[in-house]
Amino acid sequence: MDLALIMIGVLALEIVPRVAGPGVEAESFYSVLVVRGFRLFRLVRALRMLRHFKLIWRLVYGMLAAGQTIISTTALIAIFLFIFSCVAVELISKDRNLTELEPTRDIVRDYFSGLNKTFLTLIQFVTLDSIAEVYYPLIMNKPWLTFYFMPLLIFLSVGLMNLVTAALVENAMETAAHEAEEERQKLKKRVQSALPSLIEIFHELDKDRSGLLTREEVENVPLSVLPPRVLDTIYADSMADIFDYLDVDGTKELTQIEFVEGLLNLCLMDTPISTLQSLKLLQLIRSVVGQVETEMSTLRREMQKLRTFMTTVSM
Repeated sequence: MDLALIMIGVLALEIVPRVAGPGVEAESFYSVLVVRGFRLFRLVRALRMLRHFKLIWRLVYGMLAAGQTIISTTALIAIFLFIFSCVAVELISKDRNLTELEPTRDIVRDYFSGLNKTFLTLIQFVTLDSIAEVYYPLIMNKPWLTFYFMPLLIFLSVGLMNLVTAALVENAMETAAHEAEEERQKLKKRVQSALPSLIEIFHELDKDRSGLLTREEVENVPLSVLPPRVLDTIYADSMADIFDYLDVDGTKELTQIEFVEGLLNLCLMDTPISTLQSLKLLQLIRSVVGQVETEMSTLRREMQKLRTFMTTVSM
């Protein structure tokens, strides 16, 4: 882009005036230098890196991404307008009653006298721009024109424009999902880079060098021992809360694999740790309830055996 701008400047200021000769005014070539204004588009590339312009960049990118949809819809609208314009020329422009009556004569002359004017008039139906003054007098004099204007309003003004809005919203949602996935991948790479430091932290917390981390060993440890990249994605009040979540099997001990993989998974989840702890508590309650049901079934069988034995003894 810079090379093209330099070449245009050299051509307009040096080469073209010398080739054209002294009789040609050089000011006529200066207008070519207006293209240098395209250098301002480079500011857009810089603005997208700023935090406050991120939303603006998303809107611009969404419009560019939806360009194919917009062009296709515009072509479809143009086809509809051309068809309805041809029909309007036959139904309205050539109707003698409408061209002779005073309320509709000016409307036919100003809005429907020819295919070009009719096409421009029907564009107002797409944007709903003061269309009542166009169709109201015509329908009042020719009620059967309702069957012409109603499909025009339904298909163009309501149907196609809502389809365009739906297509833009769908495209924006896809773009947002794609950006969210990119952010998730960046977060995953950033968190995975903290893996060596997590292993080192595990060995530092393991005071007795047993290869197992207990709750007592981390209970008084501050959260600041974790890497900043991990702290940015974890919402917890203490290391004990993190330990309770990582201790899935309830053994009150964590191996190195459980500690490291649990922290990485915790960083990559969007669910708050309090919700995860509630889910874990529900799982533990379900496990305890299952054990109680098993013990109750065993107790019923023992009671049945005891009842049978007592009946046999009494006989």
